[in-house]
Amino acid sequence: MNRKSNDQREKALMALVARYEKGAQSGETVFLAEEEFEELLSHYFGHHDYEQTLEVADLAISQHHYTPDFYKWKALIHKINLEEEEALSTLEQLNIYAPNDEEVMMLRLEVFVHFEHHEAARAALDQLYNVVDEDEKLSLLAFFDGLLCMQENRFRESFAALSEAIRLDPYQEPAYDELLNAPELSGFRREIGELLRRQTDADPFNDLTWFYLGLWYDDGGDDLEALDAFANARSLNEVRSNYDLEYADKLFDLEMYEPALRAYNAYFEADEAEESYETCMRIGRSYQMLDELGPAKKAYFRALELDPEMYDIYQYIAECSVAEEKWGLAAYYYGRAVELPNHTADCWLGLALCSSATNAPLEAEQAFLKAIELDEQFSDAYVSYALFLVETGREADALTMLDDVAESFEDSALSYGRVAILMLCGRRKQALALLHDTLHDYYEDHDLLFNWHPELEHDSDVRSLLELHKE
Repeated sequence: MNRKSNDQREKALMALVARYEKGAQSGETVFLAEEEFEELLSHYFGHHDYEQTLEVADLAISQHHYTPDFYKWKALIHKINLEEEEALSTLEQLNIYAPNDEEVMMLRLEVFVHFEHHEAARAALDQLYNVVDEDEKLSLLAFFDGLLCMQENRFRESFAALSEAIRLDPYQEPAYDELLNAPELSGFRREIGELLRRQTDADPFNDLTWFYLGLWYDDGGDDLEALDAFANARSLNEVRSNYDLEYADKLFDLEMYEPALRAYNAYFEADEAEESYETCMRIGRSYQMLDELGPAKKAYFRALELDPEMYDIYQYIAECSVAEEKWGLAAYYYGRAVELPNHTADCWLGLALCSSATNAPLEAEQAFLKAIELDEQFSDAYVSYALFLVETGREADALTMLDDVAESFEDSALSYGRVAILMLCGRRKQALALLHDTLHDYYEDHDLLFNWHPELEHDSDVRSLLELHKE
């Protein structure tokens, strides 16, 4: 019954929109009742079509000159469009038709605060405090008071006013948003956290407080606390799709890929869900980490449609192709990645390894050198390049290069890589001596040696040194 009623209302609205737009296109004036104008205004505003909303408001005013609501719409849209003079002019007209209307007074305050007319805003605020007595409305006044104080560089008073706004109305989201996101209040971070925790203690069933507490934890790097807070918000309100998204993103950050994908799927079941490059990338990465390469690539290609200028998506597609041993395809995507801004040395290294695998040694060597040029302490690139040199019969060049690099910096990857190269070059005694020193310094990373030279895992001398250093 309800669904049928909703369908009928939607059909009636679409018919009204079509009628209005047909008249607008033909230049014919369409005469509508006040209720029809309200439906049109809500429709276009809900679709963020502010230009069309303003046109409808002007037409409504021309036909219903004494109806304040249409002036409210017009003032609001001028405010959103940052058209200060037009917004203030519309407020003057509103003052004629509804001088004592509470909503008009509230809108006037909102516009004055928005355009930083401090004295006029203070006067409007004082006037409203004399006529408002409901907690929700007083909360809104406290919110605007907080914004005014922030504009006046009175940050302690701003924090106090916004806190009062939340106390009066714990579901007043703009106040939460300002507390967490206004850079002027960053010095009150600890106190904001205490406020949010008090709110959750006082009302553990308020999803909004849990959500913003999760954001607060997230900003502070407290991942598990953030995850719990987002989970609480999500369980208390299943309608808010952004709860699913924040929860999914946090699961992804914690490398909990399977539950992250379930949360992303829940997010996309909502009507207001929006595809973004970042979300598609995270979905693809989750599938990739679970070795589900088909769905991973599908998500990555969708991310490319949304933003084809991001190098990392090409890199991830290339990694999927490597996992499928499609070296030529991987080289192509790595090549696309290094053509884009902000690419990393990893992309050049991937291109080098794939070029080597496809028997393109000149391209491979150029890519190795590019990786090293981009990151002069990229151990994996140096060792991979040395392996390439050994494979192409240039053992002396490989050993000289690694000796030179070892004089400028040292880490576990480079040290174990040098051991592997020395073994491959037949320098066993030297390799074992270096392995002894490396195990002393980096025993916990000894698996790196077997990444570079898997056969050494069964070498008796290597096993003896591992046992010695293990003790």
